[in-house]
Order: sequence, then C-alpha cells, then structure tokens
Amino acid sequence: MEEIIRLPYGDGTREFNISGLKPLKILKPKDYSGTNNYRDLIQGAIEKPMYGPSLKDIARGKSSAVILVSDKTRRTLAKEIIPDILEELSQCGIPLSRIAVIIAVGAHPMLTEEEIVSLLGDDVAGSVTVVNHNCREDFSLEYKGLSSRGTPIHINKTLLEADLKILTGSINYHDFAGFSGGAKSILPGISGLSTISHNHLLLLHPVFGAGYNPMAKAGILDGNPVHEDMEEIAELVNPDFLINVVFNAAGELLQVVSGNWRLAHRMGCKTIEDIFSADIEEKADLVLVSAGGYPFDINFYQVMKSVINTMGMIKENGTIILVASCKEGLGAEHFKEWLSIESPLKLEEELRKDFNMIGKIAYDIRVGLKGTRVLMISDLPGEDVELLGFKNANSLEEAKEILSLKDEATMYIVPYGNITVARTS
Repeated sequence: MEEIIRLPYGDGTREFNISGLKPLKILKPKDYSGTNNYRDLIQGAIEKPMYGPSLKDIARGKSSAVILVSDKTRRTLAKEIIPDILEELSQCGIPLSRIAVIIAVGAHPMLTEEEIVSLLGDDVAGSVTVVNHNCREDFSLEYKGLSSRGTPIHINKTLLEADLKILTGSINYHDFAGFSGGAKSILPGISGLSTISHNHLLLLHPVFGAGYNPMAKAGILDGNPVHEDMEEIAELVNPDFLINVVFNAAGELLQVVSGNWRLAHRMGCKTIEDIFSADIEEKADLVLVSAGGYPFDINFYQVMKSVINTMGMIKENGTIILVASCKEGLGAEHFKEWLSIESPLKLEEELRKDFNMIGKIAYDIRVGLKGTRVLMISDLPGEDVELLGFKNANSLEEAKEILSLKDEATMYIVPYGNITVARTS
C-alpha cells in the first residue's frame, strides 16, 4: 500500500503520510455500475413492479390519492418520479384535483415554496396540491391508538383519508433504524411529534442508564425495535404502493424497487448492504476515516454518522482519526447546550424527556464513544473540538505525536465513512 494517501476533505482532498503505521485494508464501497438514464428504470418500476400488481392495476376504481415525498435532505429523484406517477393515476381516472403530494418532513423544518418547486419541478408544484407535513399540528393528525411497544400513533389525516397511498424515497444505511426508505416515509415522515419521539427513544436500552439497545443500529431490521415499530405502524396505515431508489457509491442510479412496501424495501436494503458493507476479518487499533468530503463534512452534525459507522471497525478503547472540514461549524442550534451536559445519566434523562437528534448526537459522544479516543483534523475552532471531547491536530504527523501511536498499531483507512459500514466476515 502506498505511504501517501489522499482522502476527501471539503471541496477537495488532503494528503496523509501513513508510514510507520500498519494499514490492514482500505475499506470502501464496492464498484457497482449505475446509470444516469433514469427513465426506463422508473417507468419499469411503475408498470412492472418487483412485488405485486402494477400501479395502474392498484389505482383502478380509486377516486383520490396521496403521494409521500421525502424532504430536501435526501436525494430521491422526486422530480423524475412524481410526473410519471401522476400520468399513471390520470390514465386511471383519478383527477389531479384529487391528488395530493405530502412532503414527509417528519420533525425536520418544513420546505419553502421555492424549495418545493426545486424538489418537484414547476409542473408538479403547479398542478396538484402540495403540502408540508406538520408534526406539531394536532388538528391535522388522527390518533390511531398505541403500538405494541407503547408508541402513541398520530398520523397525517390527509394520508389516512386517501383511497390510494403511495410511498417514495431512497434507501441508505440509517444509524439506528437500520435503513432509510420504506416505512420511514410514514414514521417519522408523516407522524406526530410524540409518535416520532417515542419511536426514536427505542434506540435506547429499556433499562435506564444501560446505554443503547444493541439491535438499534445500521444494517439491522429484524429485531431492531425502532424499525419494527415503524413497520408495525406502517402496516396499520396500509400503503398501497412503494417506489424507492438506490444509488451506487458514485451517485448513479443503480436500482428502483417497487410494489409491496415491505418486500420491495427489503430488496433495496439487500442491495445497499451488498454495495456499502466493508468486510473485515479483525478489528483494528486505529481507523483513519474521512467523512466523504462536501457536502457530507459541511458541519459536525453531518459528520457524526461517519464516526458511528466507524465504531464497528475498531477494538474496544480504540482510536479514530476523523478527517472532516466542518467549515460551517457544529451545524445545529443548541448543540453546545447539549454538549455542556457532561453526566451521561443526566444527558439520558433529558433525552428521554425531549428526544431530538441534537441531543442524540451528544449522547453518541458521551456514551456511544465512551473509551474511544477521537482526534479531528478539521477546520473547526479548537474550542469546539475540545467541547466535543476530542483532540485536535493539523496533520497526521501531529496526530501520531498527540496520540503516541505505536508503529505496530493496526489501521483501517476509510475514504467514505458516511456510507461505509463494517461487516465481520
């Protein structure tokens, strides 16, 4: 292996001299060829789904439809997919006036009119009703009881009242729900805030102070309480049709899965696992990981998923050297307030009272990384790195001195930590 390696960093790359260390392997996604010619794959998925009848067969005799679309934070090809869905529904006799698109933002910020047009295109935004889901708007939600795990089920009324319910989205690894896509369009997508909060708290161990539920992590569906709760609630809603996209590591469209919402989603998850799982035979002392460059390292809020993905690659009390620009800082309001809570038990207490992703990341740092040394090579101010509880360095040479790394220290190199998950072979 070359002693000089280049890793993504911001808009470019940075060079690192790894001489004196013992690299085991460069872990990165597998090279699967995709396409930038979307149309055939999308039309094929609508007309000839992998699981169940075509959208046209399902839509016959229906008088209204709702299509769920992910927000702007995910690449889902909504601008390419939604027009084809609308054309199919129109041919089945459902008028555009009886079709609504709901932006399934969950608890994320709602999209502006300009962002909606950017997401869907002028034609779609101007021809059908498009609304943001509002998880805090009680009158727009319907209560459907409790899930078997005690989650209060509040669901968007507009979706529940539609004759035809269609889910769209993309599939990737998700750090505690297993994978994105599928049932996540419904929970958190169009659920009430209390539904979202209770579901997400299932990532914690049921015993207070015991840390995480070990099954609530990337790549696990069966036995994952967060995912199983999502699917139970999705089953109650009973979606009619799903169309989810899968991209390869180069960002090219690889697969469009469609049909039965559960079976099609599982197929896409298997593809993601095949591409983005890095097989390892042993855990290393050290991981040198890039968050993947811009936009994945634009701020620390985005970067933390690379740290979580890396944990399965290192030994207990191992070391992570994180390469991430973070030119826009920590990236979330109130982050410093959550990070100021140093007691893990107090942090968990506050998180259980008011679950949010900023608090969850603070919990990741204080509890999930306990015993792990993390050093950052970034553009973050030194005081911010210190607040995170990490070490700060300007180069790998400086990092080796600060960490007193031994020459025989084994190491994995991970150029795209944002999308690479370890799998023990």
